[in-house]
Amino acid sequence: MSAAPAPAQAHDDWPDNYRAPAAWWAVAVTMIFQIVSMIDRQVVSVLIPEMRADLGLNDFQISMVQGMAFALFYGAMGLIIGALVDRHSRQKIMFTGIVLWSIAAAATGFARNYVQLFVARLFVGFGEGAISPAAQSLLSGIFPRGKLATPMSCFTAAGVIGISLSYALGGLLLDRFTVAPLGGVLEGMAPWRQVLVVTGAPGVAVALLAFTLREPKRAGTPPPQRHEASWGSFFGYIRANARLMLGVILGSALVAMMTQAAMSWTPTYARRVLGVSAGEVGTIMSLAVGLGGVIGGIALGLVIDHWFRRGVHDIALRLLAIAALTVPPLIALCFLADDATILFGGITLMMLTMGAIFGPTLAAVQMIAPPAMRGRFGALVVLASNLFGFAFGPMLVGAITDYGFGDPNKIGVSVAIVLVLVCPFAAWLIWNARGDFVRRLAAVPAHSPSNEVCS
Repeated sequence: MSAAPAPAQAHDDWPDNYRAPAAWWAVAVTMIFQIVSMIDRQVVSVLIPEMRADLGLNDFQISMVQGMAFALFYGAMGLIIGALVDRHSRQKIMFTGIVLWSIAAAATGFARNYVQLFVARLFVGFGEGAISPAAQSLLSGIFPRGKLATPMSCFTAAGVIGISLSYALGGLLLDRFTVAPLGGVLEGMAPWRQVLVVTGAPGVAVALLAFTLREPKRAGTPPPQRHEASWGSFFGYIRANARLMLGVILGSALVAMMTQAAMSWTPTYARRVLGVSAGEVGTIMSLAVGLGGVIGGIALGLVIDHWFRRGVHDIALRLLAIAALTVPPLIALCFLADDATILFGGITLMMLTMGAIFGPTLAAVQMIAPPAMRGRFGALVVLASNLFGFAFGPMLVGAITDYGFGDPNKIGVSVAIVLVLVCPFAAWLIWNARGDFVRRLAAVPAHSPSNEVCS
């Protein structure tokens, strides 16, 4: 049975200063920003052996630089920047964030000790924290509700493209600079340092694309009062809609937790237990993640927009709950099958479903967020997904393996346990939020002013 429809879509139109070509140009620009962001964030992972030897680092220090510390700082700063997004020009915030992280990413190549490396990476996280909340807020202010899931899926798919490019570009440049190092101001620098400077510095030029974007404007809609965008109002809205917030934000974070628990340990499981070579793992994972995330994400966005326009306004939550309940047990069986083909097939399925639903989830949150709080709600989803996905998920699998089984070869069983235990709770939270989502959707105007105080 379809959910009760939201109000008629007479207001389902473009802003006064936007039409379809300009709207999709905004999608293309935010996708470019997301790709550059992921390259600068992930390219470090290709350079770890050289970086570790040059700076004399241990595995824990490396994990802090690219793992927990980065994810938490990125998420926490994103929430603070989200408040700025709610009050100021998203165009200028994105420009400033890109310039900051690009300079910080290039400065990473000049780090002479762990402290300098750590601080540079913190500023990379600080700058990158601007893109997601600003892009989500901008796109939700441009696209009508019935067309929002597709552009948001394109934005998140760009992150998958960026991750795939970071592996390929990092390896290619490292090999190139090892054979033929660059001269000029970079002469004499270690190849891994040159890679970081070359991949980081161009972002300053890319940032100029922010000035090709426009703040969406609608006639006859004055900007909200400052108290409407206060932190007190923000947390009050969460308390007043607790079941909805838990279902959409915590539920999607638990889906991210299951996804990353499987993704982060798949290479180790494949090499340690199944005997797959490192080269094969890298190639297959790149294909599974890239093809599954991009094709699945965009296709799912189109499907959700289609059914939303037909009146099934909770379609994103329905599909997310169904995926959370049915896919993890299948992936768990793949980790117990002791077969590499089945394993990588399962990872591809997971990216086509659970990994692809994040864009429509972001769109759903933006639909129900009061316009003066869109930036912070976008950042909150990213913070929750980073915390559960990149921190708790992999950590829980490792804890079960080390302290539960005491056997490193049981890593596949540990992943299966996490998937089976978490999936029903995630599905229950999301499914129970559907009614509240539809009611909230009806209460929030489809296109209210979102604090466009700057042009």
